Amino acid sequence: MKEIKVTENEEGQRIDRFLRKYLKDFSLGDIYKLFRKNGVKINNKKVKESYMLALDDVIQLYIHSDMIDTSKSVEFEGKKNTSKPIDVIYEDDNILIVNKPIGLLTHPEKKDDEDTLIQRAIGYLMKGGLTSSITFSPAVCNRLDMNTGGIVIVAKNYSTLKTINKLIRERKLKKYYTCIVKGNPPLKGEIKSCLTKDEIENKVAVHNEKSDHSKTAHTIYNRIATNGDFSLLRVELITGRSHQIRAHLSSIGHSIIGDRKYGNKAINIFFLRKYGLDHQFLYADRLLMNETEDKILYLKGQEFKAELPHILSEISGDLFGKEGQK
Repeated sequence: MKEIKVTENEEGQRIDRFLRKYLKDFSLGDIYKLFRKNGVKINNKKVKESYMLALDDVIQLYIHSDMIDTSKSVEFEGKKNTSKPIDVIYEDDNILIVNKPIGLLTHPEKKDDEDTLIQRAIGYLMKGGLTSSITFSPAVCNRLDMNTGGIVIVAKNYSTLKTINKLIRERKLKKYYTCIVKGNPPLKGEIKSCLTKDEIENKVAVHNEKSDHSKTAHTIYNRIATNGDFSLLRVELITGRSHQIRAHLSSIGHSIIGDRKYGNKAINIFFLRKYGLDHQFLYADRLLMNETEDKILYLKGQEFKAELPHILSEISGDLFGKEGQK
């Protein structure tokens, strides 16, 4: 028999889902067979597959010890990235908030992607004493496109990950972006539409009517400064759809400068030649913990900010003077 004590990284999970991660060499059928044969108990009592694990529960697995490879805890993919730079905005026992650089993937997209934000974050945490867990690895809560930089939240434990994901779903975290667009949009604006993504082209289309394959999207913006030809916007992301801000602003005739998918080619060439800007001017530079709960209740009302990279600050200052430096 093997006994496992439930920690904060396992609590709140269904027992069958926990076992699918813990018993990596077992098929789903094998795991459910264990339940039928009384091979799984919690605190010495028989439970159903849907039982929700609680802190300090003791799981008893009635399996021959040779069938369980106890060395197969979650392997952290950060060992090669312990010396990679990472810009930490805030950290405590539950959460790590970082400033993702432009050009860095948030997650690996292919097996040979060995330098991503999550790998750098785990490498940083390993240097700080992070040890392997039975089923949990630190996880990113909000994803940014490779060429969009700014604030990314990393949960250090499962309960925090679950809480933050819930707050994001319920739109209780306020996420703000800074961008520069062509033209002079109204002082305030709100865009509501439906987005359909072409996975092959990796591009989204904006529609007024909802379809079976579309997702609703909601963006709010405020104009901070303008010189008539270009405008500096503060954008609040209400929903978090892929390419949402870029597609929404382009759909109203105010595409983001430097955006090669949704932007104006001639404008992009101008900024590339003058400043070397080869990506969209879009940065997630402000996060407000408007409402929090559970383990991170202490963060309620906290605001976090990320510094713009030099190239973006330079462009903003040149176009809008002091107003662009706010």
